[in-house]
Amino acid sequence: MADTPNKAALERGMTVVVDQTGADEDELIGEVGAVLEDESTHPDGVLVKLKSGVTGRVKRIGEP
Repeated sequence: MADTPNKAALERGMTVVVDQTGADEDELIGEVGAVLEDESTHPDGVLVKLKSGVTGRVKRIGEP
């Protein structure tokens, strides 16, 4: 699997692609509302809450 962004690379308001926590759906695109991960990295991606309220793990940084 490709490297996922670390916690330091993520900022509130930036556009990211996430795999939604607890769902078997496709990836979602949204703006970071909060970074929830305690560690600087995670093998499945840093846990964030999007402004839409969706919680998921960041797979990559999206287009602004």
